[in-house]
Amino acid sequence: MAEPRIPAHTFSLRFRSGILAALAIIGLGALAVSASAAINSNLTIPAGETFELGGGQEGSFTVTGRNTGPVAVEVLGRAEGAAAGAMRAVVAPGESLEATFASGEGALLRNTSNRTAAQLKLKISGDTSSLGMGYAPNR
Repeated sequence: MAEPRIPAHTFSLRFRSGILAALAIIGLGALAVSASAAINSNLTIPAGETFELGGGQEGSFTVTGRNTGPVAVEVLGRAEGAAAGAMRAVVAPGESLEATFASGEGALLRNTSNRTAAQLKLKISGDTSSLGMGYAPNR
């Protein structure tokens, strides 16, 4: 007895929908991972400037790392809607840092020198999916 034949177009449609389903699952998994993927950075902060990270994001994030440069860096947290930041720490050359910032809060990494660039090796973890980044003159 011969086995019933499945038309080629039926097999093709089933195969394609299986591939599409698998790609959709893989894509959603990658999206979930990227929403909280860690960011690694060798950051240089120009003399007289502040690196601004986050502010207005939905989740919290943590900044860990080491001051690899020749000048101290101030770490401040700025609450959502606040004009100024609150001092968290001063990280001397060679010292480590770890600071967690709440949802909506921004991290300010301020170079304390007006003549020498600051350098940090950082890892930013937590909700990194919508963190804004930029530089501003020290205030």
